[in-house]
Amino acid sequence: MKLVVVLVPAIALLRPQAAHAEDVAPAVRAMLANPADLAAWLAGHDPLIESARAKTEAASELSEQARVLPNPQLQAGVGGIGLGDPNKYPPMMAVGPTSFSQTANFSVGVGELVEIGKRGPRKAAAQLRAQEAGQVAIGALGARLGDATATLGKLAYVASRRDVVAQNLEAARQLQALEKIRLDNKDLSALEFGRIELDTEELELQLGRAEAELSSAVAACSATLYVPCSPAGLDAAALDAGAPLPDALPEPQKAIEDRPARQATKLEAQALGNDALLAHNRRIPDPTLGVSYTYDRYAYGGGLPQTIAVTVGFPIALFDTGTHDEAAARANARAIVAEDQATLREARGVVDALVAQRQTLVQTLQKLETVEIPKSTQIIAQTRKAFDLGQARLADLLLVERAHRDLLLEVLDTRFDLFNVRAQLRQALGLDDEIARIAGRRAR
Repeated sequence: MKLVVVLVPAIALLRPQAAHAEDVAPAVRAMLANPADLAAWLAGHDPLIESARAKTEAASELSEQARVLPNPQLQAGVGGIGLGDPNKYPPMMAVGPTSFSQTANFSVGVGELVEIGKRGPRKAAAQLRAQEAGQVAIGALGARLGDATATLGKLAYVASRRDVVAQNLEAARQLQALEKIRLDNKDLSALEFGRIELDTEELELQLGRAEAELSSAVAACSATLYVPCSPAGLDAAALDAGAPLPDALPEPQKAIEDRPARQATKLEAQALGNDALLAHNRRIPDPTLGVSYTYDRYAYGGGLPQTIAVTVGFPIALFDTGTHDEAAARANARAIVAEDQATLREARGVVDALVAQRQTLVQTLQKLETVEIPKSTQIIAQTRKAFDLGQARLADLLLVERAHRDLLLEVLDTRFDLFNVRAQLRQALGLDDEIARIAGRRAR
């Protein structure tokens, strides 16, 4: 019975965890091939994206706050408090009643500041900054999507590389086993067999390094997705399918200008223009309108006991006319526009370079797969046959074996370079930003 009493609460505590079964990360292979799924995952799990959403909400609330009218000012006062000794006055200077209950007067009033030429620019600036925060949030998700794609692609690459090294090691071990038979039959010298063993041991060291790189990539992927990652199912084909590009790339200049970062920059420049207008309009005095009621209990002088007063007050714009704040806002706007122009030019150069690099890599990969690999495979078969017949040296066989292994790794490296170019093009052309825009709307 004691065991049951202990286990029942423990099981009850474990039940809620079943509700979080959806937090198990989907397959990395599927996420690489479908950026929309990866963006949706990040939108629901990445604290940085939640932070960007919270900042957007804060900017929206500040925009609403800018629409609020100034609070009215309530004033109250008590007067008619006599000072001094009335018995000191000469007889001809009778002052009437002197007690507080007979001389007191009470007043209460309310005043309201009426802004002229300021509410419009302030509301416009706040609204523009709310829109800017929305664009920044989209850009944040787009940037995180790019980072996550690169991290997952690195995992696919190191997993594929580990597999290639493992295949090379297996081939080397098979060769070593075959040559061991020849060694036992005195058809191979111990020195030559030692060279084969050394070549195999070198591949074992390479496999150990590949395993370490894979562990590091798995840890980086888990940190990015906030759940444990697995390299299961990852191969060169998964790398090829990662960071897909449309058949026709968007027009670079327009795509760069439409990116959230560029839109946010334009919105901030416009907001600074409204800040400058707000500062300029500080020279326009804002009147304070007021109305007050007074009840006067001192009736000796013949005054009315109850009166109402209407007042209006204007500040004198003598010292602070907003000139410097206006100049500073306009200078900051010009600085932002100039920096944005430089960024646009640099981004266009990056896109052009990536497009050219992509074309070169595609041609290189095609040549490696269709020409170099078949030729290298044929050379290995011919050299091995010649070695078995005693027509080729062991050094020649080991040389072509190493060249073939290096060629296989070069093909994989070229695929990874091509993947990175595609991922960078998605970022530079705003393709990840568009995915982030859709994912952000669905996450709301």
